[in-house]
Amino acid sequence: MHKALTLLAAGAAILAVPALAQVGGTVGGSVDTTVDTGPVAGTVGNVTGQVGKTVEHVDGAVNGAIDSTKLVVATREQVRAGAQIVDTQGNSVGTVQSIDGANAVIVDGGKLYNIPLAELYSKAASVTGPLVTKLPRAEIRARVQGGAAAETR
Repeated sequence: MHKALTLLAAGAAILAVPALAQVGGTVGGSVDTTVDTGPVAGTVGNVTGQVGKTVEHVDGAVNGAIDSTKLVVATREQVRAGAQIVDTQGNSVGTVQSIDGANAVIVDGGKLYNIPLAELYSKAASVTGPLVTKLPRAEIRARVQGGAAAETR
């Protein structure tokens, strides 16, 4: 048994010599540390571009929004037929058709909506600009004037 182990160890040593010869004579050579960032750099660039576009979109929305602190309740003279109504984001809500008591009758998409005059504002610095409402669009849609369609004259 001792002889078998000796032969096995000797055979392993003989087989290992060619492998060790292939490694080379010196230990501690140099290692290439350059990194190929090809796909990674492209991904980072794409993400940066998308984040930049998102920031520009949000910035544009914020800048386009109407500053609620600079609004004053619109006068009855400002709420006139043909005046445009927008929400605080600057999106069109409709056009004033007439005044009915304490409500402005607004036309949008062939439907008539009632908005209380107390819910219509103007920009403090503007006499001729659009009127603004702080009411949510869903609440305005709930104020349909008897389901009547707008009349065109």
